[in-house]
Amino acid sequence: MSQSTQPALIYSAVQEQLEKILAHRLFCRSARMVRFLRFTVDHALSGHADDLKEYVIGVEVFDRSADYDPRVDPIVRVEARRLRSKLKSYYESDGASDPLIIEFPSGSYAPRIADRRTVAAGAAPATGAITVVVLPFGDLSLKPGNEYFSDGLTEELIHVLTKVAGLRVVAWTTASRLRDRQQDLAAIREQLNAAFVLTGSARIAGPSLRVRAQLIDTSTGVYQWSETFDRRIHDVFAIQEEIARAIVRTLRLQLTPAGAIARSPGAINSYDHYLKGRYYWHRRTREDLERSLEYFRAAIEIDPQSSLAYTGLADAYTLLVDYGLAHPAEGMPKAREAAARAIAIDPHSAEAHTSLALIRGVYDWEWEDCESLYRRAIELNPGYATAHHWLAIDCHAPLGRSKEAAAGLETALQLDPLSSIIREGFAYLKVQTRDYDGAVEGYRQLIVSDPDFYKGYTGLGRAYAQKGDYLEALRMLDQGRSMAGDIPNILAAMGQVYGLGGEPDRARQMLEKLDRMASTGYIPSTAFAVAHLGLGEYEPALDWLERGLLVRDPALCSLKVHPVYDPLRGHPRFAKLLAALNFT
Repeated sequence: MSQSTQPALIYSAVQEQLEKILAHRLFCRSARMVRFLRFTVDHALSGHADDLKEYVIGVEVFDRSADYDPRVDPIVRVEARRLRSKLKSYYESDGASDPLIIEFPSGSYAPRIADRRTVAAGAAPATGAITVVVLPFGDLSLKPGNEYFSDGLTEELIHVLTKVAGLRVVAWTTASRLRDRQQDLAAIREQLNAAFVLTGSARIAGPSLRVRAQLIDTSTGVYQWSETFDRRIHDVFAIQEEIARAIVRTLRLQLTPAGAIARSPGAINSYDHYLKGRYYWHRRTREDLERSLEYFRAAIEIDPQSSLAYTGLADAYTLLVDYGLAHPAEGMPKAREAAARAIAIDPHSAEAHTSLALIRGVYDWEWEDCESLYRRAIELNPGYATAHHWLAIDCHAPLGRSKEAAAGLETALQLDPLSSIIREGFAYLKVQTRDYDGAVEGYRQLIVSDPDFYKGYTGLGRAYAQKGDYLEALRMLDQGRSMAGDIPNILAAMGQVYGLGGEPDRARQMLEKLDRMASTGYIPSTAFAVAHLGLGEYEPALDWLERGLLVRDPALCSLKVHPVYDPLRGHPRFAKLLAALNFT
């Protein structure tokens, strides 16, 4: 909220709310807390919320010298936690009926100021954004097999709209779970706090394309805007831009600084192959990932300047390696080359920067460059949930920066509220920080919300193993295995638990199965290491981890933080492993 752009009444109302809080018994006796809150709110009101960094607050509020280093002196972080706690207590007691809410989101020192009545009505907070859900467009084509196009159109519209200032757009992962719920506006509004939904359909008939789109107010069910586009199929890019601009006009928002909200079109045949590639990439099986590679390659062959296709190619190779379906030395260099090419073609692609960031972290172990690339992706598109998610779980978490990881996951979840993989990240962080009871509860909630997501069961099994409940751990791991098949990491976890639970013969059966699987495909070295750890065989476990270094096994990135490796900490060979991974 900026003083120069907001009505004086709203500005004065915030000041009035601030003074009321500062006079309250929870704050009035703490001069430092009063100074902290007043400084941050005043900066936000004057339009300088972006300046509220840890260093600035340390110097301006807590009188630290110019050489203040927040990494050494945690005063700002400590006081911010106290401030959040006191504000929560205030609004749960004497401030329960206050019209304005001043709060600090986790991981941020910029206050969020919301009108309680506006938030309750589902619209934008005073300093927030209007939430829009783009529901999957229906496929009305006469010929079957065009669902990929309507899904791709939906995903691309989400991407375009995330770049519009003033909009919070729910990510594709969540939107895809709302398929066929166009009539359930009240539930969508309540579940996602969404003020509007964009819904529509696409119909392909030869070279012709008809797209119908409607923007609906979830509180009233009233159509705010509706239009039908009858064009040639190569005009799909113009249709995406026109829909986005219509929403901007309807909601009176602002375009990005450059005023451009559409992607570079490229060749329509290439784009069609790209959409098919993404469609199969989202399905995640070996066959579908390999099929997505074929479509991305075909898109590049038609249009060698397609940044989108190169990004898709990078993501497909990375997932094949991540799932243990391709050897790192084969897949990851190809992924890196494709991602770098995508950035060279389109330096403003948030997706391409995110793809390369993942590779620079989990494969190259260049953590500073990895984080810089993620930060650049978020700068290019703050609404891109995947960038926030991967920065948290594939960069901050491996480095042991759990609080930053949790804050990043919170942001990702706000953008993608129904994402099971993001929720799984929260539970994993509990394991990483040795809060096993919290992890068990997190995985249980995940299973309730998405009973078909196998990682909920396998994660719960690993959490039970750390608690020493081996029977329950095996039951959950076996449940996950029955859903996902013989994934090496699941077999390894079962071998570890058998070993810890006093069944060495069954543990060795798991090792033998992994060995047989290795004769026909790549098995991560960490899988063998984990099974040996359950048997208390530390030297063979270290042997396998050292083999993993030679092939740059991405799974090694959990060595610094995961409790499964605790028995090896302090061993000279393990210290060398951490050094090789650039964990200082």
